[in-house]
Order: sequence, then structure tokens, then C-alpha cells
Amino acid sequence: MKYFILIIVLSVTFAEHINTTEDTEKKALREGIINVHGKPHMELTVIDGVNRPHHLSYYKPRIVSLFQVVYFSYNVGQQNESTPTIGYTVEPGNPTAKIHKISTVKNGFATAIDYANDIIYLGGSEGIYTNKICALTTRVGSLLGGLSEPYLFIPNRNIWDLFFKDNLYFIEFPSRSLYKVSSNSNQVELQSQIHEKLYQFVIDGDGDTFLSNKSGLFMIRKDTNNRIHIKGAKVFRAFKVSRKGVAYFCGKNKIYVADKEKESLVKIASIKNITGLTFDYDNNMYFSDPHRIAKLLPNNYTSSVEHKTPNGTSK
Repeated sequence: MKYFILIIVLSVTFAEHINTTEDTEKKALREGIINVHGKPHMELTVIDGVNRPHHLSYYKPRIVSLFQVVYFSYNVGQQNESTPTIGYTVEPGNPTAKIHKISTVKNGFATAIDYANDIIYLGGSEGIYTNKICALTTRVGSLLGGLSEPYLFIPNRNIWDLFFKDNLYFIEFPSRSLYKVSSNSNQVELQSQIHEKLYQFVIDGDGDTFLSNKSGLFMIRKDTNNRIHIKGAKVFRAFKVSRKGVAYFCGKNKIYVADKEKESLVKIASIKNITGLTFDYDNNMYFSDPHRIAKLLPNNYTSSVEHKTPNGTSK
């Protein structure tokens, strides 16, 4: 009987997806055009009415690949007494999209995904929580009772930021020190070679490290310890590595990539009040501002229907 119900649910949600896809371009054109890398992209609101969403992570289930999920941190409560909370929205672009709150994570502030193993990591004031993302739970589970609650993985840590590439990395608050969690042993190791108090940290597809501190943005080439100052903006709100392994850096109103040879930032988009960034499996950009999450689609956009396994890089 439950399998019959599941088939009905999938049939209904598939029809909803087709209708949503047909309306995507019309809605995006109404909302505006933003140039990314010098090419026009249609702007489409994924979810509105969210209080300062940030630390975005995108996931698409392997089996029910029509459905997509964006995880994020956001504020709950009044402006002066708000609490950071982890939530997610299913079926980005659907007008009926809503926030599903993950209340297990106290003061939830950061998200990261190990795409190769379908594992999500959620950081809060009491540590890092984790759970396996099942292929059907994201959409069907939300209809039939919600996702399984994550469990405490690394306790007694106040998490500032999370990043995953082969291993899990986190920045702890208030020390703003960088740690690595070994995928083999789950041992937590202080990254003593990164001695700065960090704001953000990522490793790109070339294995080069980017970090920000009070002095600005720095790059450390793979297998070296030399800091290379990247000229340009000094204050950032988010770092994210795309599916192609390129590191992106969000200032308040601009998005940049690094020209490694010239050791400087290159602006690739202007968007007001950016608070977060992520990418889908087709490398389309999702961004957040103080009230919503939106995605950018190129004018010639055609979505891939197959599940693409990224290169293991995520934040």
C-alpha cells in the first residue's frame, strides 16, 4: 500500500515539476536580467520572505533528479533578538516553495555537502551535525513526514564556517582557527600551517587554497605555504567553489573570481546586498540577499537530466 501511495506522490510531483519548468523563463524575464561573465542571465526567485539567508548548499537527489534542495542558514525572530537557524527549501523555483526548519541544530550557522557520499554537514553553536541524504527523503520525505533529523558528529565546537573537499574543514568561533576532520578516522586536526584568524576558507579544483582575514584575500598554491595577496576587495560575505572547481568570492554588491597569474580579482557580476552563493549541477549560480534566494539561468539554458557527480568540492 505504501508503495502505491509513493507512486501517486511521484506522479503528482512530476506533473508539478513540468508546470513549474514551463513557467521558469516567463517568470525570470519579469524579474530581470543580470550579466554574469559578460553574458545575460535570467533572474528567478527561488524563495522569498527569508530573513538574511546565507551559507547556501545545493543538492539534487540521484534517483528523483527532478527535485532539488537548497540548504541555508537564516535568522528566526525579531531583528534585535534573532537566532540563526538551518533550513532548506525543496523544488527551487516553485511559487509554493517554503522553508523546512531543521531545529536539531542549535544556532545553525553553516552548511556543507559531501556529494560523493551524499552526506550533509550542518554547523551550529554546539558542534557539527550530519546525516546521510537519502535519494527520496528530500522531496517525498517532506510530504510524508519530513527528513530524518541529523545527529551530533563533532560536539563542543562553535562553528563559524564549513567546507568540504575530500575532508571536512571547519572554522571555529571565536578563535576563528581552521580544523580538518579526517575522512578516514574522523580525527579533528588543527591546521597549524594556517595561523591566521580566518573569515572564509576554500580549496579550488586546482588544489589551491583561498582564505580571507582582516588584511584581505590570500592564495596559497598547492603544496606550498607561501601567501600570495590577491589585490582588490578586502571584505567578503561568502566564498564558494563552482562545479568546475573555480573559487568565487562575494563582496557586498559584487561577485569576483581570481586571476591567479595577475594575482588580482576580476568582477564577474554586480548584485546588490549578496549574503550567500552556491551552484547547481549544471553550474548555474544561486545567490541570496537579505530577503530571498534566487538563481541565474543563461538565456540558452537547458537543464541536464542526469545526475552529475561533482569533483568532490563543496562548501
